[in-house]
Amino acid sequence: MVILQINTEGLSRPFYRWEELILSETIGKGDSQYENQQLSSFDYLCNEPFYIKGIGHVKCPTLREIRKITYNVFSIYINAVSIGFEDYLKLYGLLEKYNELNEEEQNNNSLYYLLLYGNTQLFMDILNFFITDNIEFQPSTGDFIIYTFKDGAKTVTGHIDNNNFEVLRSELQRILGIKKPVEKEPKFKNSLAEKLFNKLEKHNASVQKNADENYGLDNMIRKYCTHNKVGINILNVWDMTYYQFSCMFAEYCNARQYDFNDLLAANTFSYKKSSDYKPMGYMKKLTI
Repeated sequence: MVILQINTEGLSRPFYRWEELILSETIGKGDSQYENQQLSSFDYLCNEPFYIKGIGHVKCPTLREIRKITYNVFSIYINAVSIGFEDYLKLYGLLEKYNELNEEEQNNNSLYYLLLYGNTQLFMDILNFFITDNIEFQPSTGDFIIYTFKDGAKTVTGHIDNNNFEVLRSELQRILGIKKPVEKEPKFKNSLAEKLFNKLEKHNASVQKNADENYGLDNMIRKYCTHNKVGINILNVWDMTYYQFSCMFAEYCNARQYDFNDLLAANTFSYKKSSDYKPMGYMKKLTI
């Protein structure tokens, strides 16, 4: 089996390129068939491990666990979990070589095999970080056996191979709160409407890029721990999972906005119509 190899010549650290990667909104091949209907946002709020059928138990790391490996390394893990197949090829300069392969060789160069044989240490670190069960690699088959010990006996809980790797990645994206809902393609009544929409999207992208520094995890932790009403502070925030903190921070920002709206309604005449003031708007479900 021919596997494309990353050219690491001149690189002191082969994985540095992951740190330069902007998270891709495109997920790996065939993502739509891996929708997991067993877990919901309610389940993800819990800090206990989740069972993925056929794979095993996975977890959303706490802020304390992220600190132990450093946030830079965690960002690399997120990029690996989120990156699209074509983006990976482009990142490591493999796209041209991949296109030259025949169909059978291309099938052998899936993201699973590229990570397994090209970024082996990174791949193993990611599995060990997110999977709570024991992991054992099978060289003869190129897959991983996932197991636990119960009453001294080895119990297999699942496995990871080329066929279900996208299931694992897709579920990890949900557990981390980084899997975005699929947006419908907009329909325009005329070319002017399309032009205005594209201009607005470009502006939003520019605003988001400039705001990213304010929404780094370190600054989000500072702001949340300095000003919240639920007793979370810089000493106890570390036991929250990444998903929990992301959700609570979004709710915190939303609550501040509605607190301001309440003050505005109570102390001024800024609302022209009483119907413009929506005190229960705070209950609208947020997506992170």
